[in-house]
Amino acid sequence: MTTKTKLKTYNEISKTIDYEDIWLTLSSRLTCERKEKMTQVSSQRTNHLCLIIQDVCNEHNISAVLRSAEAFGIQNIHVVSETHNYRPSSVAKGSASWLSVHRHESIASCAKAVHEEGYKICAAVPRPEAKSYDTISVEEPLALLFGNEHAGVSSKWESYVDIYFTLPMVGFVESLNISVCAALLIHHFVLKSQAELEPSKYHLTQKEQNQLLGSWICRKIPTWKQEYAHHKKKFIAKAI
Repeated sequence: MTTKTKLKTYNEISKTIDYEDIWLTLSSRLTCERKEKMTQVSSQRTNHLCLIIQDVCNEHNISAVLRSAEAFGIQNIHVVSETHNYRPSSVAKGSASWLSVHRHESIASCAKAVHEEGYKICAAVPRPEAKSYDTISVEEPLALLFGNEHAGVSSKWESYVDIYFTLPMVGFVESLNISVCAALLIHHFVLKSQAELEPSKYHLTQKEQNQLLGSWICRKIPTWKQEYAHHKKKFIAKAI
């Protein structure tokens, strides 16, 4: 079984886990400070924006993009690995452990999944119809697409991109490193969404927050399965 297959299988299995119940059951396992911090962070997370990273090969670039996403509250990252494997640096693994990273083996499968979740795919590509990034509406959920450092966004995306945009520059430099570009755009769209949308539309629902918190517990507590099963057995025994 390949690594990609293992990850795909894990993603499918994780959909059947009741993370909300895990959080409600095991949150007492955490210190008050840790629980408060996790709860506060989850309350600022959003599904209204997500990122797509396509064939980014430099592990430090991947690390920087993930850190920016985590820092500004974007929870879902879609990774496409057609020509380059996804290999975040050891630094990025800390940030990635708090994010929901979805793996895709093709551009088509990623685009299908993102569109089915209701996102409009936005790509920074200099085309005639491209608009300035600051004119894009945030009323509908947006997926910000970032391509390979050297080749850029693949032409295979042409059938799937909903909005093309540009990041206007006035200097001699005509392009930015992907990590810099991602940080600027993440910051812009997060602030714009927070300013223009109702909190209930931008932030996770309480149930979604609990589910996220439960998934974090599973990643941070190696023995969560045994502890969760133990608590459930005690609960059933009391109920009988």
